[in-house]
Amino acid sequence: MLMTSADGAARGLIASVIGAACVLLMSGAATLVTQAGLGQRVNALWMSALALTTMALVPLSMSRISRGHGTLATAATLIATMSAMGAVPAYMNGLEHRTATFGLVMLVGGVLLICGWRLSGAPALLTDNFDRSKDANKNANRPTRALQTTGSTMLLAWFAGLSSGSLARFQLYAICGVSGVQPLWQIVFSVGAVCAVALIADRSGNIKRTLIVLYVLRAVLIGALAAVDGPTLALHAGKMFLVLDCLTIPALMKLRGKSRSAMSAGCPGVAHHIGMVMGATLSMTPYFFGDGFMVLYVLSAIANVICAGTLAANWLDRSAILEHPTHPPHRPAPSGEREVRAGKYECLVTHAECARARIPDAPLPQLRGGPT
Repeated sequence: MLMTSADGAARGLIASVIGAACVLLMSGAATLVTQAGLGQRVNALWMSALALTTMALVPLSMSRISRGHGTLATAATLIATMSAMGAVPAYMNGLEHRTATFGLVMLVGGVLLICGWRLSGAPALLTDNFDRSKDANKNANRPTRALQTTGSTMLLAWFAGLSSGSLARFQLYAICGVSGVQPLWQIVFSVGAVCAVALIADRSGNIKRTLIVLYVLRAVLIGALAAVDGPTLALHAGKMFLVLDCLTIPALMKLRGKSRSAMSAGCPGVAHHIGMVMGATLSMTPYFFGDGFMVLYVLSAIANVICAGTLAANWLDRSAILEHPTHPPHRPAPSGEREVRAGKYECLVTHAECARARIPDAPLPQLRGGPT
């Protein structure tokens, strides 16, 4: 019990260190980018690159240490980092020597991240490493199934990102989750909401049901945006989609399974960001930015409904199999085999082995009456 408690405390400490490192590193980089005066288009590209790095780095880092509360740790770090990337540059706009200050902030964040990665291989996590090695050995003989799971997870993440990126019709920075200056109370509320939902998802243990709810909420919000077509509603929807994104990525990562591989753990975030960029690009084209925006939003809503329906069908099929397992029919032993019992031992021998051992090919009841 004490070892389990100590292991949980060590995991929580390392997760906090890595989370703080991600917040410092990415918020410092975002501040330097916005203060460099590179222009609106270049700033958007750099912020998109930082968001891509965040969505790939955070799930990968948390997959090394998270065990019972993987969704909570990853979701909290994602929402805190993405919120800091949007809020810190605006709040620190008038700070003197901000370039040197945030350069130092990035340095501290980088050092903390390296320390967190080194601590993730500490002896306190040997149990988790053993579990990972068992999972790796278990899945080593099933490469086709693992490849299919990865492809399905990336497709689900891509559809989710596509729906989030479609908000770029109203928000220029929707591709990286930044929507301008946000009040501090809204940031605190977003972080609290993400942590609460992620904790509930971890405790429920049914990640597919959580994903179904998330995709249904996406479809409902997109449908409301298409019906109302209000810029004010879109600004609030952008913040809601940021919360949904920070919950969807760790849920998909947990659906994929634990892994130290960057492609395995970080693929939901990478695919999600690619979908966001594609959705934003489509949303900013002349047709979809004008009268065709309704078509794009309807297609995005349909895609989310398809994702939710696919997960629900898979979940129901798996539940039916668990409730009514099918056992393979009993296969009788070949006719050329006899069961020989001598004292406490049993063995299967063929007619040829009986002949070599000079055991008469007698019926089974006669063999059981042999010497003890």
